[in-house]
Amino acid sequence: MTVFRCFLKMVKRNSRMVILYFSIFLTISVCMQLATGGKGMDGFEQESLDLAVIDRDGSVLARELTEYLGRHHHLVALSDDEDAICEALFYRNVVYVVIIPAGYGEGIEDKIQTIKIPGTNSAYYVDQQIGQFLGWVNVLETAGYDGQEIYERAVEADELKTEVGLMDKNGHGGVQAPYAFMFQYMPYIILSIICYVIGSIMIGFRDKEVRRRMECSAMPPRQQNGQLVLGYLVLGAGIWLVCILMPVLLYGKELLTDPNMPLYMANVLAVTLVSLAISFTVGTLVRKEVVLSAVINVIALGMSFVCGVFVSMEVLSKGVRAAAQFLPFYWYESVNQILAMNTGFTQAQERGILEGLGIQGLFAAAILCVGLVLDRYMAEK
Repeated sequence: MTVFRCFLKMVKRNSRMVILYFSIFLTISVCMQLATGGKGMDGFEQESLDLAVIDRDGSVLARELTEYLGRHHHLVALSDDEDAICEALFYRNVVYVVIIPAGYGEGIEDKIQTIKIPGTNSAYYVDQQIGQFLGWVNVLETAGYDGQEIYERAVEADELKTEVGLMDKNGHGGVQAPYAFMFQYMPYIILSIICYVIGSIMIGFRDKEVRRRMECSAMPPRQQNGQLVLGYLVLGAGIWLVCILMPVLLYGKELLTDPNMPLYMANVLAVTLVSLAISFTVGTLVRKEVVLSAVINVIALGMSFVCGVFVSMEVLSKGVRAAAQFLPFYWYESVNQILAMNTGFTQAQERGILEGLGIQGLFAAAILCVGLVLDRYMAEK
C-alpha cells in the first residue's frame, strides 16, 4: 500500500486548506443560525418610508389621504418649492413626494403628482397604497355613502386584518427547513476542497521523476492505479462524512429526525462523486498548482452562481435556468429544493428527486470517462 500511504501523506500536506474551507463554511453557518434564531420567516411587517405630502388643495379628500399615508409612513415636512424637493430627494431625506394639486377634491384636477427616486422599488409600494385608498373612496361614493362617513368606512377597511397561514408540508410551518441553506452551499465547498487536494496530488504524481520511479518499481501499474483510486474514494468519503456531520452538529435532533435525512445524504454523496470526477479531469489537464487554483475558482464559482448555489433558483431568469440544466449543480439544487419544502412527496416530486440523483450520477460517469480518455492521451504524449 505504498502508493496509498503516499496519497494520504499528500492529503495531510493539504489539510490546512481543507480545515480553512470548512472553518469558513461553519462560521458562516453559525452566524446565519444566530441571525435567524434557527427559524424561517415568522411574519410580515409593513415597511415605513420617509415621504412628504404637499397639499395645494386643502380639501377633505386631500386631508384624509395625508392622514392615511401618515398612518403607514413617516411624513416629513417639506416646503412647496422645486429646489427644496430636489434637494430632499437627492440627500435621501425623503424617497417619495406626493403633490395634491388645487381643485383635486372638487374633481377639477383628476391626477395626483408624485416624485420619487428613480429605480426605487419601494415607490411602487406607495403607489399601490394611494391607489387603494382612492379606490375605496370611489367605491363608497358609488355605493351611496357621503361626507365624513366615506372616510370613516375607508379607515375601517384599512384596519381590517387577514390571517394568512402556510400549509405545513415539511414540519417547519410551511417555510424552508432551517438547515436547507447549509446543504444549498455544500456543492461549492465540496468541489473546491476535492479539486484542490486531488489536483495537487495528481500534479505531484505526474512529475517526471516521480513517474519514472513508479514505472521502475516492482509494483505493477494496475496496482498503483488501484491504490490511487482507493485514495480518491477515501478522501471523497471523508469529505462527504464531514459535510453531513456539520449540519448535524448545528441542528442536532431537528435534522436527525427529519424523514428526508437519507435523501439529503444521498444528494450530498451524488455531488461528491461529481466533484471527484471533475477533480480527476482537472488534475489530468493541469500541470501547475498556480494554474490549478485559477481553474478551480472558475469552475466552482461559475457553476455555483449559474446553478443556484449562491443565488436561489427562483431569482434566476428562465434562460439561465435552462442553460444550468447542462451542469450537475443544477440537479443537486433542484433535489435540495424539493427536500427543503416537503416531507411527503407527490409522484412528480418523487420522480424529480430520482431524476436529479440519477442525472448527477450520469454526469459523474461522463466526466470521469472524459478524464480517463484525457489521461490516456496525456500518458501517450
